Amino acid sequence: MRSLIVAAAALAGVLAAGPASASTAPVAAPAAGDTWPMFGHDPLHSEVSADTAIGASTAPSLTERWSKPLPSTGDQPSPSVAYNATLKRTLVYDVTYGGVASAFSASTGALVWQRKVGAKVFSSPAVYGNTVYFGDNSGTLEALNAATGAVQCTFTLPVSPPATQPGRIFSSPVVGNVDGSGPTVFFGDAGIASATEAQNGGHFWAVTGVGNSAGKCRRKWSYDNWPNKGTDGTMTGVWDEPALARNSAGTWVVAFGTSNPDGAVYALNAVSGARLWRFQTKQTGPDQDVGAAPTISPPGGNGRAAGVMYVDGKDGIEYALNLLSGKRIWSFNLEAATGSQANAESAAALTGNTLAVGFAGSVLALNATTGAMIWQATIGGKLLASPAVSGGPGNQALFIGIGHHEYGLSLSSGAKLFDAATKGQILASTAVAAGTLYFASGGTLYAYAPQ
Repeated sequence: MRSLIVAAAALAGVLAAGPASASTAPVAAPAAGDTWPMFGHDPLHSEVSADTAIGASTAPSLTERWSKPLPSTGDQPSPSVAYNATLKRTLVYDVTYGGVASAFSASTGALVWQRKVGAKVFSSPAVYGNTVYFGDNSGTLEALNAATGAVQCTFTLPVSPPATQPGRIFSSPVVGNVDGSGPTVFFGDAGIASATEAQNGGHFWAVTGVGNSAGKCRRKWSYDNWPNKGTDGTMTGVWDEPALARNSAGTWVVAFGTSNPDGAVYALNAVSGARLWRFQTKQTGPDQDVGAAPTISPPGGNGRAAGVMYVDGKDGIEYALNLLSGKRIWSFNLEAATGSQANAESAAALTGNTLAVGFAGSVLALNATTGAMIWQATIGGKLLASPAVSGGPGNQALFIGIGHHEYGLSLSSGAKLFDAATKGQILASTAVAAGTLYFASGGTLYAYAPQ
């Protein structure tokens, strides 16, 4: 049973806190865009912050501002940062694998609230209005009040035979108002858990958000018309985080990749759920799904009138696809460039004409128009996180967790500017907002700021 945890002195048991526990004085609303409200920063997954306080010139001076233990061990999804109009302060939100959602004061780290959801969580939180959305491994989309942590509504996926339970939601949601009715929440599920993945069929979902005129937490549509569902017809689902944008025809597009054995990239009409196009990635082995989130350059960006979608698959290839048609513009072989084989699960960051992507312990910067490599920084270590970029023009820095370290690199050259050792592996992406770098590792949420 879901219960709001009331604030207490220790994070070891059922802790809790209401809004009153945030003792810091209210602050003025941040400048437009000076937040990081969802995975990838925005619905296009640009991974680029509007913050200019942290850049190449200030990255070397970053020091720990505060750190807070998270209430359960295991992996932590990526944090989100958003200004809360009710509390009149900026909060940092994160969820743990153990199933506890937390909100902290962005400036001090003071606990504002926590809630245990009763299931494991891999999905990163998305903040839209006064609601925090994320999915859990029991197949439930949670919608919590961003100021208090109270449950506003939930949506549990229906069971699709022959499955006997709802699918697992690893996918971090993206939220947008695509039809004028209010917020719609988009996410995928990876199907049920099984030792052999023999029944792993999932769907992609559109669910009404809090404040939608059709009601909250109601199914709008779902999609599972995968051409390849395996020999028994029960495989293929969605692991990655969808991106949302308008194409050059004015249609709202929601884009994502699929799991084995389908291993493809999809663009659906976000209003109706109809398929607009499908791109098949290269299939070179048994584990070739598309687990990385797509990044979108909107129509007109980088000289491409139709817009571009960038995505990498476990085939070790970074693709640039026409957003309107799905046709390949260029591709770049990450395995060949790095001399390594790895599961590509890192979404790319796009700023101007530079596309930065992590792969196999390396970070590569590519020309977003041509796909030519600009630089490569080989660091080594396990890399699942996506890069985050901040800083003003000519002074941008890239931040990414690799292994047990958080690194900062010059966006222009790849030179190392910052290195912070942490207690555990960094598997989630970084958020940069309000002059602060936020990341989670080994059961701790960290905040770093320039001295």
